[in-house]
Amino acid sequence: MGQAPIWVGDVRVSVVCEGFASFPLDEELPDERVNWDAERTAHPWAFHHVRAWAWHVHAFALEIGAGVVMIDTGLGQMPPYRPWGKHIEPDAALVVAGIDVADVRAVVHTHLHADHAGGALLHGRPRFPNAVHHVHPADWSFFARPENVGRYTARGPMAELERLGMVDLTEDDHEVAPGVRVVHAPGHTPGHRVAVLERGHAVLVLTGDLLHVPPQVARPGARSGHDVDPDEGCRSRVRILSRAQSGGWRVAVSHFSRPFGRVRTEGWVGEP
Repeated sequence: MGQAPIWVGDVRVSVVCEGFASFPLDEELPDERVNWDAERTAHPWAFHHVRAWAWHVHAFALEIGAGVVMIDTGLGQMPPYRPWGKHIEPDAALVVAGIDVADVRAVVHTHLHADHAGGALLHGRPRFPNAVHHVHPADWSFFARPENVGRYTARGPMAELERLGMVDLTEDDHEVAPGVRVVHAPGHTPGHRVAVLERGHAVLVLTGDLLHVPPQVARPGARSGHDVDPDEGCRSRVRILSRAQSGGWRVAVSHFSRPFGRVRTEGWVGEP
């Protein structure tokens, strides 16, 4: 926690971190033989202990001229994945990042799992009273099915936002604010998206759950045990990471304790 903001052109990008919990490595890249000792040497910040990685819950605040765009919202008050290894209360996380909820004009939900969309409401009320919430309709319908309703999704509580006219279910890739686009990248969930911030020649892609652990960057075609459709997830990961590498884009990853870096042939190269 306490990650310093970065600048992408004239846009300040702040990390809103609620904390971390320990996740077992056995659940990651189930079809791959990963040398986790080598990974710990290369990326010591990513690990909690020898058999677990430090799963951080980050949202990102983009301060542009038209107001603040939130990329995801964190867990808020939703219950899964507790107790934490270390945590900060959701409102305090925004204060640490210097974000006033009244300044938020758009919220991009990369998908509707609770660790990304649970903070859309607090105490049953819109957390960002002046914001439009952008959700891909494939996720909106998928998580409304009875078999997918549960404590790991924020879809149920977000029905209140729909009732208030605060949800945008545009399906096509589109701009949600000047220089901020959403791009469909399904697999983790049917409506999973990434967000792309462009300022002149500077580009940042915010990956949602396209990535969970650093070895995926060097192995984008490796199936993830976290994806609803692992093969579709691989295709999305290959497509987005290839563009990031060829374009020299910066990358922001929701669950890396050090979230900013770049994609190289050899894998993830993080920023301090």
